[in-house]
Amino acid sequence: MPYNDGSDPTLAELISRYFVPAQYSKDVLMHTKSNLVVANAFTHRYEKDLVKGSVVYIPVMTEGSATEVTPNTEAAVSDASTTGTSITVDKWYYHAVEISPLMKKEQLADYLAAGAQSSAYVILKKIDTTVGALISTLTSSTVYGSDGQTFTDDIFIALVETLDTADVPDEGRFLIGDPSTKADMLKIDKFVRMDYINGAPATNGKFGKIYNADVLITNNLTATTTGNYGCYSHPDAIGVALQMNPKAKYWDLGYKFTQKVITDSAWGMAVIRATFGKAFYTRSS
Repeated sequence: MPYNDGSDPTLAELISRYFVPAQYSKDVLMHTKSNLVVANAFTHRYEKDLVKGSVVYIPVMTEGSATEVTPNTEAAVSDASTTGTSITVDKWYYHAVEISPLMKKEQLADYLAAGAQSSAYVILKKIDTTVGALISTLTSSTVYGSDGQTFTDDIFIALVETLDTADVPDEGRFLIGDPSTKADMLKIDKFVRMDYINGAPATNGKFGKIYNADVLITNNLTATTTGNYGCYSHPDAIGVALQMNPKAKYWDLGYKFTQKVITDSAWGMAVIRATFGKAFYTRSS
């Protein structure tokens, strides 16, 4: 309901007023979920445990070794667990848009659609950048190469070898880079040939699939002095938990002759298995 014309609101107007935030929230959620690149690449499976509180405790198991059986000898027992980790939901941000008090009702839907995309982008960029800030801490905070380096096939192969050596599962791996990474790849013939890309470039930041890994491109990486921190990783390297999906609330500030829609979200993230990812320097930020 864009404004009060001085008469008592009808049932249809009341329904419309309460429908606005619900529709707006749906638009924001759909837009945000489809555009998260860094955050969506890592695991979200711990979100279901957030009903127990704002902190999720995660046991991280160590790899054991087999022992030869000796008859009539008691089996030696080892502790398969190590120091656990946790995800704390400590990020809560919002973005607000204002609805003109003179806006016609038929214009409301288009305005809200545009406002939803604007708010969603602000929130998703914040989520992405906070998750991206953890990339440089993977593999004991060691970063492959030198700041400002040109991405090459040799770098990609070295990153693959690093995860293979650490016994990281091959399924689900991905590489996250920035536009300079994509530009560098476009100069490498086998990266752009159809039999290597395995199909046309996809949407939502996905450049293609190379060496059985999705290649994702984003502007939301943490900058170094010259380039950014990219990574080659398995989803389980970092855990992301959205305790509160992006949602919108409608506020009618009649005493100020205006209406506002405020969109907010709460989330947390943490490194779960540092050896499951390897950061690298990109050429340009």
